Amino acid sequence: MKFRLSVTAIFFTCVPLSTTLSATLPEGATELSSQEVRSMYEGKSSDWKSVRIFFASDGSAKMVRKDKKAYGEGNWKVSGNKMCLTIETVQVASGKKQKVDDCYTWHKSGEKYFMRWSGDEAKADAYRDNEPSRLSKGDRVSKEFAALKK
Repeated sequence: MKFRLSVTAIFFTCVPLSTTLSATLPEGATELSSQEVRSMYEGKSSDWKSVRIFFASDGSAKMVRKDKKAYGEGNWKVSGNKMCLTIETVQVASGKKQKVDDCYTWHKSGEKYFMRWSGDEAKADAYRDNEPSRLSKGDRVSKEFAALKK
């Protein structure tokens, strides 16, 4: 889809290239409950390849690019084992705005979590097993967001 590709090039590389991938979910993997998925994100900040996002308890989200070329805000919600995020990004230099929609589907096998990003839906080997390590408690975004928004 042309829109997603252009937005992806400008805004998101949501998951690191170094992420471990698995061709299929392990046998017996189960879907996480909506509460388990919510607890993965609520009150935490992501540290992805090119962006950081804070997922507030009220469902709002703030984003900053690590290169400081863009910021954004929007919301996130959980339904079943899927968290979906909608953010309107703003390029600092031009003020150009774009809307980004992404979803993350979660499973668990034993003590290991598996996440699939909506941007990887066409790939058969797109389950990632290190996403929990990319999320940390607290707001590590809002201060930089405010500085970029000025």
